[in-house]
Amino acid sequence: MFERVLLGVGKRMVPVPERLFRILVRRDAAKLGRRPPIGTDQRRIQHFAVREIPRRREAIAPAVFAAELDLPLDQVNEMLDELELRMTYLCRRGGEDVVWAYPVTAETTAHQVKMDGGEAFSAA
Repeated sequence: MFERVLLGVGKRMVPVPERLFRILVRRDAAKLGRRPPIGTDQRRIQHFAVREIPRRREAIAPAVFAAELDLPLDQVNEMLDELELRMTYLCRRGGEDVVWAYPVTAETTAHQVKMDGGEAFSAA
């Protein structure tokens, strides 16, 4: 087992003192613990994106979410904003369309996944 924590900074690996690492982990865990879970419709949007991005092989517009999930467009836009702010569930890369929803992306990456059924997609 490794006994040192290393942090990647640019092209260098910098050692982090164990005490500092433990403090940062506790702080971040507490911060995440205070964050409310995502709502049912937000979860539907995230699941739709994960399912559809590999199938469509392109980013998904908010209007598509609204039509497919039978939700008002303004509500979809608000939920996409919230999900993107969490920096965990999806990303729009400066535009309106959802480019990736962890663990899939419409962008080409070095991480290619091939399913048993022959489907292939890029991993985020």
